[in-house]
Amino acid sequence: MKTMMDELKNISVRKHVHTSVEYDCKTEDKEEEVFDMVRDIVIDHLDEIAKITYDIEPGHKVKVEVSQSM
Repeated sequence: MKTMMDELKNISVRKHVHTSVEYDCKTEDKEEEVFDMVRDIVIDHLDEIAKITYDIEPGHKVKVEVSQSM
């Protein structure tokens, strides 16, 4: 079954997909866990990423944004 995002990605024109995820980490250890995952994604998918940001906000909230060229 195709998701809405699958259908949008299948339109045959040049596009950029932006994904934003906010994590409520509660502790510095969880912030590190998110950072480690972001680092691994960059290493494993460098050719797919146009831009990735990792921001720590007050209260141990982490915001990760990824832009992909497709």
